Amino acid sequence: MKWESPPLALFAAPALLGLGAAMAGFGLAPQLGLEQRTFFSDLAPLLASWAFLLLFTAFFVHRIPAEWGDPKEMRMGVWTGVGFAFLPQILGVGLIFCSFWFLAIIGIWLFFSTYQWKLDAPPFRTGFWIGLGGLAGMYLGALAMGILLNA
Repeated sequence: MKWESPPLALFAAPALLGLGAAMAGFGLAPQLGLEQRTFFSDLAPLLASWAFLLLFTAFFVHRIPAEWGDPKEMRMGVWTGVGFAFLPQILGVGLIFCSFWFLAIIGIWLFFSTYQWKLDAPPFRTGFWIGLGGLAGMYLGALAMGILLNA
């Protein structure tokens, strides 16, 4: 869908949702004792944040308006953005690249945010943009929570 002006709700809402998921994940991971296991010790808060992002996405993904395009195709894009873009982090590929995977996700999301609303993009790509926005917000929230909790 092509918009007349930048849709600030689509730019801000997924990022704020991801920020909330990071806050919930970093707050709940120590209470569940996930950080005490050796495998999950460093990644537990991030994986808990991603689990919360998946839950929030499952709740909100069915509220996509039909006037934005085919809701089913857009939902597939959202799930791809939230799931597929986090896959390298789960597999450790993001850690191999000096843990800078989050910068690639945030950069791609900013690039999409600059041009997505100007183009007549298919619903899948718009959904992918929304999913990456949630993931970028989660990464930024995880970075902020890591700084706040370790200060």
